[in-house]
Amino acid sequence: MDEKEMEAVKAMNIYQRISAVSAEVGKVAMTLNVSTGNGSYKAISINDVVDNLIPVVTKYRLAILPGEKEIIEQEQIKTTSKYGDKTQFYIRLKATYTVVNIDKPEEKISAVGFGDGIDSGDKATGKANTYARKYALIDLFNLSKGDDPDREASQEYQKIETATAEQISKIQTLYNSDEIATMLKRMRKKSLVDITKEQAEKMISKRDMSLLADTTETF
Repeated sequence: MDEKEMEAVKAMNIYQRISAVSAEVGKVAMTLNVSTGNGSYKAISINDVVDNLIPVVTKYRLAILPGEKEIIEQEQIKTTSKYGDKTQFYIRLKATYTVVNIDKPEEKISAVGFGDGIDSGDKATGKANTYARKYALIDLFNLSKGDDPDREASQEYQKIETATAEQISKIQTLYNSDEIATMLKRMRKKSLVDITKEQAEKMISKRDMSLLADTTETF
């Protein structure tokens, strides 16, 4: 950038600079290959966003500063995949980033991003932060991204609804302890509190149908 171009940039306010960055960067290509277990799809990674943005943001003399991060939801959830069931840690994070006009630091704009992270170890927060940062920057600079399927959880990471107390109580009245132990072993579950609502309903329906058949034969 020559001196004349530099002076032109310095004359811009922060809104003009953000608009110029948006126009120059335009669309971010999807280079991230995400595996779902049953296939894969292309998505935008945080590196795609940063690598495209930083040179242009620097050119227009803007600084991107991380701000407050807030965990707005967290829980342990049971997940299922072709490899079996396991407990995962889920976090939803709200992250704020501020863009500052280097030549006039009083000019600043904040952007908020939300990200979800799920992991069986200690990486849930990091994943949520990465997503939050990515979407905050995409929205702030109005970047074109096309379809972005990484907003949707892969099938193997969908939340599982476990059996209700009412279902468990009914199963315990319909089956004896040995029968329950046998079925749990077949389902690879340790106890009734680990089975899903769907599994519980099947157990109940199966015994109800059996009792109905016995009643019919009696008559």
